[in-house]
Amino acid sequence: MFIIDLIALFAIYLILNLSLNLQLGYAGIPNFGLVLAVTGGAFTVGWLPIRLCTWIFNIDSQLGGNIVKNNAIIVSQINLQIQSQPLIGLGVFILTLIVAMGVGGFLGFVSSYPAIRLRADYLAITLLALGEVLSIIGRNYEPLVGGVIGIAVPDVWSWLGRNRFTLITVVLLAAAIGTFLILEVLARSPLCRTFRAMRDNEVVASSMGKDVARIRLEVLVLGSMISGLAGALYAFYTCYVGPAVYGRLEWTFLPWLMVIFGGVGNNFGVALGTLIFITLRKLIVYYKYSFAFLPFDVVWLEYLLLGSIILLILIFRPSGILKETPSQTIPQARLEKIVGEVSRKESERQMESV
Repeated sequence: MFIIDLIALFAIYLILNLSLNLQLGYAGIPNFGLVLAVTGGAFTVGWLPIRLCTWIFNIDSQLGGNIVKNNAIIVSQINLQIQSQPLIGLGVFILTLIVAMGVGGFLGFVSSYPAIRLRADYLAITLLALGEVLSIIGRNYEPLVGGVIGIAVPDVWSWLGRNRFTLITVVLLAAAIGTFLILEVLARSPLCRTFRAMRDNEVVASSMGKDVARIRLEVLVLGSMISGLAGALYAFYTCYVGPAVYGRLEWTFLPWLMVIFGGVGNNFGVALGTLIFITLRKLIVYYKYSFAFLPFDVVWLEYLLLGSIILLILIFRPSGILKETPSQTIPQARLEKIVGEVSRKESERQMESV
């Protein structure tokens, strides 16, 4: 279970960190409001599946009328129905992920549109403040996801029985690999070179006819959609949604540390940094009570060690474990062929002149 949980958390955080790398590493947008889209995706899982399944399976209308109060009873009945009808569970899972990505993209648009023309520092502060909005709503509006206590989510994988965690981890890893491949193809495309030009110098990009504000908005919406997917997958994995679970530390600041640790602007570096960071953090949490002899409370050990690692990285390797690699407009083999032809023609021209 230690390894399975490690892989599952790695997959979820890899999806989130890749979305941050797209915004920060390639487009230069300091999105400190990641938690907003993540929370939106998770709240979608906390709100939609239980109501959809209640309608599909025709759960007792008296219970269905108060989903929050009778949450445990309703979810248990839904899980029993899904065990005998797994295709419905898979359908609800896929539909909810699509809606969660849409909600994440919508929240990214709403939060960034008023401030999209601000400079980097002010944009970061604005997004940081807006990141708390949905959490406050979730805590104070109980029908959304159960208020402060939270709400249990139907287990769409209950039909797997004892293999539930193993197979859902495979699904999470497949989603992370798919996201990585898509964003890696995007990173090698002309569109991403436009992102980098905008990141390096907005004035030059604008002078070349690029609408910087529109491009930044599109990047934030796309990144928020991916963040919403990560939040939804985590909610389905834990089968619980509560506002307290989705805080800025876990879903904004730690992803920033992982991306900086691995290498901004390099998807492979982000993957490596995420794996190392998640592994170290889980080992620290798992074994921290073995250090009871320390002169301070062991609950702070995780933050002290991880903070020290980040300081060492910033001091001795500020670009991260893997640096950003320049993108090529054409394949390396073709580039070498062109260089060879140019050199040959230059040699022939010099020979003719002699």
